[in-house]
Amino acid sequence: MLIDYQVVGKEATIKLPVGLCRFFGDVREVESEEEMKLFLEETQRKYPEANHHCWACRIGIGSAQWFRYSDDGEPSQTAGAPILTAIDHLKLTNTMVIVSRIYGGVNQGVGGLIRAYHATAAAVLKEAGQKTITIQEHIRVPCRYEQVGLVLRELESITAMNLRMEYSEDVMIHAKIRPVDFERVAHRLFDLSKGTIVVIREEETQ
Repeated sequence: MLIDYQVVGKEATIKLPVGLCRFFGDVREVESEEEMKLFLEETQRKYPEANHHCWACRIGIGSAQWFRYSDDGEPSQTAGAPILTAIDHLKLTNTMVIVSRIYGGVNQGVGGLIRAYHATAAAVLKEAGQKTITIQEHIRVPCRYEQVGLVLRELESITAMNLRMEYSEDVMIHAKIRPVDFERVAHRLFDLSKGTIVVIREEETQ
């Protein structure tokens, strides 16, 4: 089961002169086609003198992952695909890279374009860095007051996050855990409490 994934660390911009051309690389974390379109429109306004705004992105996790890219008028497979290769080399998702080219008057050829677009994408991704996103789900654990210590010990053993307790006649403990840990902690608490503690996924109540 997928536990975490990598995304771009921050927005970044770089300029890379290649021969007489200027390449500008921009990167941003995106999660939808609407965010992709907005980023592209912003970049096109940022470099109005650019002849091409080529881009690639990969979005989603697991089996729901998908990608898009565009050569924006450059020869087929010389721009979008090399940019996507730079993203995939780092195993990133929810990441869009746009490379804008200002023509310098000298044609670079197919090989030159592929190298330049890939190099610009790789450079801006290096500037941006990357971060790990851990997949978590919300759970709640109803228990008696004398069982709070037991529940907290088991949750701490799996590094549960955002612990929060509600007190009334009994106690309701809320937490965020990795999906891969759910069965383990649910079985442990059920067994240790002799069947009196049942861990509940939050979505089951919605």
